[in-house]
Amino acid sequence: MKICSIVVVCLVGVACRADKSLIKIDGSPYAKMQNVGLDEVKITGGFWKQRQEVNRKVSFELLWQLATDEEKGYPLNNFKVAAGIKAGRHQGVAWEDAWLYKWIETASYIYASTGDREVLGRIGSVIPTIAAAQEDDGYIATQVSAGKYKERWLSPHNHELYNMGHLLTAAAVHYRMTGQTDLLDVGNKAAAFCLKQFKEHPDVMWEYPYNPSIIMGAVELYRATGNRDALELAIHVVDLRGASYQGTAEKPDWGRPGWGMKNYKGGTDNYQNYIPLRKETEVIGHAVFFTYLYAGATDVYLETGDRSLLEALERLWGDLTGKKMYVTGGVSPVHKSPVTRNFYGDQRKVYVGDTVNEGVVAPFDLPNATAYNETCGTVGNMMWNWRMLQATGNPCYADIMELSWYNSMLAGMEVDGDHWSYTNPLRWHGAKHELWSHDFHRRHVPGLEHICCPTNLSRNLAAYHAYLFSVSKGTLWVHHFADCEAALEKLGLKLKMTTDYPWDGKITFSIDDAPEEAVAFKLRIPAWTGKVSLRFNGKKEDVKAEPGTYAEISRVWEKGDVLELNLEMSVRLLVGNCRTEQIRNQVAVSRGPVVYCLESNDVQGDAAFEQVAIDADVDFESEYRSDLLGGVTVLKTSAKLVPKPDQPIFGQYGDIADKEATTVNVELIPYFAWNNREEPEMSVWLPITR
Repeated sequence: MKICSIVVVCLVGVACRADKSLIKIDGSPYAKMQNVGLDEVKITGGFWKQRQEVNRKVSFELLWQLATDEEKGYPLNNFKVAAGIKAGRHQGVAWEDAWLYKWIETASYIYASTGDREVLGRIGSVIPTIAAAQEDDGYIATQVSAGKYKERWLSPHNHELYNMGHLLTAAAVHYRMTGQTDLLDVGNKAAAFCLKQFKEHPDVMWEYPYNPSIIMGAVELYRATGNRDALELAIHVVDLRGASYQGTAEKPDWGRPGWGMKNYKGGTDNYQNYIPLRKETEVIGHAVFFTYLYAGATDVYLETGDRSLLEALERLWGDLTGKKMYVTGGVSPVHKSPVTRNFYGDQRKVYVGDTVNEGVVAPFDLPNATAYNETCGTVGNMMWNWRMLQATGNPCYADIMELSWYNSMLAGMEVDGDHWSYTNPLRWHGAKHELWSHDFHRRHVPGLEHICCPTNLSRNLAAYHAYLFSVSKGTLWVHHFADCEAALEKLGLKLKMTTDYPWDGKITFSIDDAPEEAVAFKLRIPAWTGKVSLRFNGKKEDVKAEPGTYAEISRVWEKGDVLELNLEMSVRLLVGNCRTEQIRNQVAVSRGPVVYCLESNDVQGDAAFEQVAIDADVDFESEYRSDLLGGVTVLKTSAKLVPKPDQPIFGQYGDIADKEATTVNVELIPYFAWNNREEPEMSVWLPITR
């Protein structure tokens, strides 16, 4: 414990012209495009204005109150204990520090977007305490300094590098958004300490990027400062992944026991440390760990151009999205399971002792009621796809971002913004649901545990408007759609985007100012849409605009020009791969980017929820309800009621009922809004009848 006194200085002098882009890749040599500034785009109305306001006025404030309340939340108190400002002992989980770092990142985005100096003052009030908790050699982790653990590097599970990774990100973002260097100084010292540890103790440190936020954080620090030691740190961590691997082409699982891990000295699959990243063919392990690793590795590619990394990441993306991702975008099927791997084409082996928790194990295994689908894993997947989009320009990554945002990410919080969930299953049995690890009957607030998802959502919601666009030479990339105004300095372009998206597929771009040179608009055409039309100043444009592509229209724009994009937004019945047994002969209902679910309180009468089935040729009526769940479009239809089976003959099994199906009126709501009204039963997948 350090014994010291500090003087709180809320505002320090500005040291540079602030760079307010979401991730600073204007100098990244292998980026296809650049990010826009958070101060260049403003959400002005509609769906995302409401979400950002709830985040700013409710979530952000509550997370600050809890973080600084010594009775209900413990992050700031832990830093005070570590700094010697007060007596006590570390409270909460090992990754409690990251709560405060991610809150600072969120606050920095809000300040960059609004100029709110009260928010800036709050950031400034806690940075001196953080700085005082840092050891002289640069180490900073209150779970050790404040006494939860007796010494450094006892176990990778103690999350020292995870916390420091979020520190580096917060330090870089705070510096770029405000121009202030006080937290940056802490981050630079921590980065230098970490690099020194990896260089001097590789035999120990190869295991320690357990949850590898350190990679993204180090690259962001490099981009913000030009500190090549930080980039070297990130490269070092990526290269050390799977460094102990002993497999060969003939025996790829050589050196790893099939039963038990007692004498095994290598890395494990739960944190992607068994096989080197460049050789990996399967996504296995904890979802937050692999999405943070892949996002960080994409950052490394953007700076180095290492094709072996990009090829591996593209291969793994295909494995995840094609075999292991939910229709809602969730990427954590299992709560806990032994590792399985396929090394020999037709044989999948179980490796007992190497346990995956909160992640992915096997292809086409997507349970619904027991799905974990941690909110942070989905956030990590969105962040990875954002980086892959900037690296390649391939719209498939923007499609997955959109799927994640509108479904599994927003499902991680109540529509009122004051309670959160770790797990996001696709089937819920109401009050009778058997809870697995980190399930709750109702969403919760963070405190001594369950602290990572709320700030992870909040920081990205605060920056959502910066995900809408990217720019490249003479080109505006439009990835996502929201009511907004944009003044894009690099293009000399000012415009308004007007839309009721995601409830309506009409998106209008009105030009307020434009350069004398031509500017190309690249408009993402989502893979889910049908017919697409483009009109310029009321006249139809003959432009190639196919689902799953960017439609390009280039011209010299003038003030007053109007470009209108119309995306067909019909209701779709989705089916999965027949190898995914849990969803055979069932459908999921979607409209536009939104996946829907049925809750039992939206089934008329007293029919049993499990009797409801959807007819294959059903018609839906869509209706916007401003009075429901913060304002959502619901889907109304008539469903079939499959008769209950007769009494069991043995066990749970009986004859199919010899009765005619009846009908019942039902109303489906967006999945992200489930469990906001009491605790009904819920299902995304519904049986199909013909």
